[in-house]
Amino acid sequence: MQTTEVAASPEQVTGEASPGVVHEVRWPGRLRRAAAFRNVSALYLLALMVAVFALWVPDTFLTAGTWRSLLSDQAVTCLVAVGLVIPTAAGVIDLAIGAEVGLGAILVARLLVGHVPTPAAIVLSLLAGAAVGVFSWLMITRARIPSFIATLAVSSLLAATTAWISSSQQIVNLPAGFGKLGTGQLLGITYPVYIMVAVAGLLWYVLERTPAGRRVYATGGNVDAMGGSSEAAALAGIRVSRIVLFALMTSGMVAALAGLLLTSQLSTGDPTVGPGYLLPVIAAVFLGSTQFRGGRFNIWGTVLAAYTLAVGVKGLQLAGLPIWIPDLFNGTALLAAVGLAAWRKPTVNRREAILRLIRSNTTTAWAVRRSRRNELLARATAANVDAASEDAADGTSPGMAQERPWPGRLRRAAAFRNVSALYLLALMVAVFALWVPDTFLTAGTWRSLLSDQAVTCLVAVGLVIPTAAGVIDLAIGAEVGLGAILVARLLVGHVPTPAAIVLSLLAGAAVGVFSWLMITRARIPSFIATLAVSSLLAAATAWISSSQQIVNLPPGFGKLGTGQLLGITYPVYIMVAVAGLLWYVLERTPAGRRVYATGGNPQAAALVGVRPSRIILFALVTSGAIAGLAGLLLTSQLSTGDPTVGPGYLLPVIAAVFLGSTQFRGGRFNIWGTVLAAYTLAVGVKGLQLAGLPIWIPDLFNGTALLAAVGLAAWRRAPTTRGTGPGRFRRVLDRTSN
Repeated sequence: MQTTEVAASPEQVTGEASPGVVHEVRWPGRLRRAAAFRNVSALYLLALMVAVFALWVPDTFLTAGTWRSLLSDQAVTCLVAVGLVIPTAAGVIDLAIGAEVGLGAILVARLLVGHVPTPAAIVLSLLAGAAVGVFSWLMITRARIPSFIATLAVSSLLAATTAWISSSQQIVNLPAGFGKLGTGQLLGITYPVYIMVAVAGLLWYVLERTPAGRRVYATGGNVDAMGGSSEAAALAGIRVSRIVLFALMTSGMVAALAGLLLTSQLSTGDPTVGPGYLLPVIAAVFLGSTQFRGGRFNIWGTVLAAYTLAVGVKGLQLAGLPIWIPDLFNGTALLAAVGLAAWRKPTVNRREAILRLIRSNTTTAWAVRRSRRNELLARATAANVDAASEDAADGTSPGMAQERPWPGRLRRAAAFRNVSALYLLALMVAVFALWVPDTFLTAGTWRSLLSDQAVTCLVAVGLVIPTAAGVIDLAIGAEVGLGAILVARLLVGHVPTPAAIVLSLLAGAAVGVFSWLMITRARIPSFIATLAVSSLLAAATAWISSSQQIVNLPPGFGKLGTGQLLGITYPVYIMVAVAGLLWYVLERTPAGRRVYATGGNPQAAALVGVRPSRIILFALVTSGAIAGLAGLLLTSQLSTGDPTVGPGYLLPVIAAVFLGSTQFRGGRFNIWGTVLAAYTLAVGVKGLQLAGLPIWIPDLFNGTALLAAVGLAAWRRAPTTRGTGPGRFRRVLDRTSN
């Protein structure tokens, strides 16, 4: 029952209001509130789409078969989405949810063709999903890896596992009885719909009617945008780690259930089906948070949102639009959903708004603000004093640094914590030299490795800038793909080569501007915004290329990627030049200091005059332009515009950036550490491929490397809090002006 307290309007209550008296809201007020656009916007959007498609394609859209198939086909997606509600409500971003669906789909198929009884195969698949949740929990809570990075790496590990189980092939000849689970009907509706409703009802009850659900909401109610744990919930006595474990195990089991239902519907175990669920379910969860519960992630809002988005995609497909339309629609829906969730705030009546305005402009309010500012300045001064004391303890004094004896400097420079990638590189060279000496220890192998890795390394050094500024850019791979296909399309359209190159770089910069708008103006967390942007770029790439390779490029353009100087291809020199320029900007200019200050603590940086929004714009435009450059170099090397090449760069470059942060600069994202890390990881992948290991080994290696890199970066942090205060940032920025 909806209730309100004192000062309720006459249309809401009967009788005279008095302090402490609770009045029941009349049914017209409750009805207006329930039907408000801000509360059920998805219903209005659904009605609008139904009306549009009913007029556009009435012969195919307004049929019982279409709606029955939409209800049944969307049940699996909706099931995954309601499972994802639990970790998202607990403040965990689970980017492995699609890969978990794929694992469940392929594992149950492998067990069934291995003559495991159907009930046992189902139970084992569900337990495998729960085990993935446990592993993700260990990475997040024990290895202290941010949830979106940990689950991104886990998705790569699951992709490798799925390819290993299936041998990268479909699994057929499943038992006939298993297919009835996904295709059997009751009252004309397939069983997966009933299963989805049952799971949704159970999870709704847990979230809304049990202490466990309240603890989930409390855990997720005070987390930062990076997926950090809730300190407020821990102070209230909630064991945050257990809640995160419960959330991840639940979502893993539900994803596995969705996967086996999908296999039952298809009567085939398909190793490629999982990743496609990621964007639709994230969009459904965030759009669902704006429905019914006023900004809170909830089950029935997610169900409504999932089917609303499904109607949009189905209508566009029935209208005969191209195959890239779902990517465009899902990316746009995700941006709209999260932007709407950020905009979705409790309404404030006019009287309360006026009172707030008056209270914020009283003498007392001004005095409080002055006191707060003086407190921050005092903290800045204290931070400067503490930093000076630490410098004195290290044997330095303000304005003068005492040089350490060279043996000490040498030991420090060669310490494992400072150059661990060098020791890892030496170990891998030794192992592969003994394992495959005939192919690994050749000049051709090392020359090709140096040249082939130049593009990956270029993308990685470009990604250092936004990452150092505190922005997680998950669209970097799609930006490479856009640059690769756009320059090819321009060249075959007889655009001069210099103009095509400039336009491709400008397109990459434009993507950075768009991402900046989503992050700073729409207030969408960077990893969600750039994930959606990657879907938009996938649609743009498919549109530009018509989902086909672009060939017959001008012969002269190929020399840019394959021409050599002193036996080394031009992309290596371009990468070194770009890396040198970015190193100089980051380490020797005020702009670089501001980038590090913004990434370290935006609020503290703002106190000393840094404008974080401008720094983020600079970072994203720079990385976008460099990704565009990498894409056109890749097209030059291949002599073909390939629309599928971009996404594969995401995991290797993120792993290189985080592993590079542990090299040379003591936990700081830096250029030359990233270059070293990129080539170290490339040597590992190259050696494994030369050893004749399966094609899924790179996914396994990259996922493991990413977990190791970020875990090592967390362990590598200094135990003190030096460098976190505004005074420290003032010192860092002032050094460039002296």
